[in-house]
Amino acid sequence: MIEIKHRYSAGEFLKVMILEERGLTQKWLAQEIGCAERKISEICNNKRGMSAMFALDLERVFGISAEFWVTMQAKWELKNARDVAA
Repeated sequence: MIEIKHRYSAGEFLKVMILEERGLTQKWLAQEIGCAERKISEICNNKRGMSAMFALDLERVFGISAEFWVTMQAKWELKNARDVAA
């Protein structure tokens, strides 16, 4: 099995590769989606997982498929589960 040394969570990817790279704020994204800024912050900082509904919101805002987001989230959760089980 190929082992990846570091895998981004969907939230980290959103924060670093999307928001920061594009010069966007979490507040801006919260307004675009219509949710609390705290929700965005919690997702970006791995305090909350990314739901399929939130992935659909990101798809609408950024044009990046919901499948991409939920797959990244699932792989992150699986990696964490493997780390705990090891």
